[in-house]
Amino acid sequence: MKHVYHIHGMTCNGCRSHVEQTLSKVDGVTNASVDLEKAEATIEMQSHIPIATFQNVLEKEGGTYSIHGSSEDFNKDVSKKD
Repeated sequence: MKHVYHIHGMTCNGCRSHVEQTLSKVDGVTNASVDLEKAEATIEMQSHIPIATFQNVLEKEGGTYSIHGSSEDFNKDVSKKD
C-alpha cells in the first residue's frame, strides 16, 4: 500500500535526504521518497503503519520535522467517525 503524507520543517535538500532515509528505516516500509518542493513523502508499506510511528522516528533521529496525513485522508477519517 502507498500513502502520501505532508512533511513540515524541511528547508533544504539535506533535510529532504535525512527525512527520506529516516522513513525508509521504519520496519515495514518498502520504499520512501520525499519531495522538498511539495513537502510530501510518498511511503510504500507492507501493511498499515500508524502516523505516530513515523513522527516518533523523525523526532528520535534528531529532526524538527512533523508528518501529517493528506487533507483527503483527514476528511475520510472524519467521515468514518460520524
